[in-house]
Amino acid sequence: MPSGRSKTYWNDAARHNAAWHVATGHESESPEFFASGTSEVDEFLAFGKIELGATDVLLEIGSGVGRMTRRLAEITGSVTASDVSGEMLSKAQTNLADLDNIQYLEVDGDGTLALPDGSVNVVFSYITMQHVPTAAAQRRYFSESLRLLAPKGRVLIQFRRSGILPRLLDWAGHLGHLVQGRRTLHKAWRGARINERTLRAFASEHVTVDILPFNRRHIWVVARKS
Repeated sequence: MPSGRSKTYWNDAARHNAAWHVATGHESESPEFFASGTSEVDEFLAFGKIELGATDVLLEIGSGVGRMTRRLAEITGSVTASDVSGEMLSKAQTNLADLDNIQYLEVDGDGTLALPDGSVNVVFSYITMQHVPTAAAQRRYFSESLRLLAPKGRVLIQFRRSGILPRLLDWAGHLGHLVQGRRTLHKAWRGARINERTLRAFASEHVTVDILPFNRRHIWVVARKS
């Protein structure tokens, strides 16, 4: 699917119900919505054994309206919040107007990240790759994340698990949302899938790649640069 169609889908999602499309348990950008982002950031960083500090420069891929960005900005030196949807980023800027250490970057959706080599210490992404419509774009996002890492940099990105059961569980979710009137059969929601072998193949002399099973549907990929 062309990346422009994905951009259109997510801009429409931002205008109609951004909160639900970012985190399906919520219907508005409420205090509870942002509190869930804070607790999940802390949980996922601990799970991946990623420690952040005031000198870290972090890129978030798929920031949406800033649900997790707020917490990331609180515990790092600076954050670049990136998203395929300009509408999502506009809402994020409003939601996070009290923070002065966040930059905003609208991406094309094909996996390219318009930042210089070695310009970040950490790349973080949650529930974004599973909506990227092609495996090629997901591979490019991962490759680009590694390119951006400074020495001793870390990547923590969530992907879907491979296998038949995760696919069945995903489709059950899509159909359940569809019954509720959501556009979850659109390719920009369903996304693509890449297997763990493809991700492990990015390991090199200077980069380690670890796959951490998280639940029946998801994995976390942790990469570290020497």
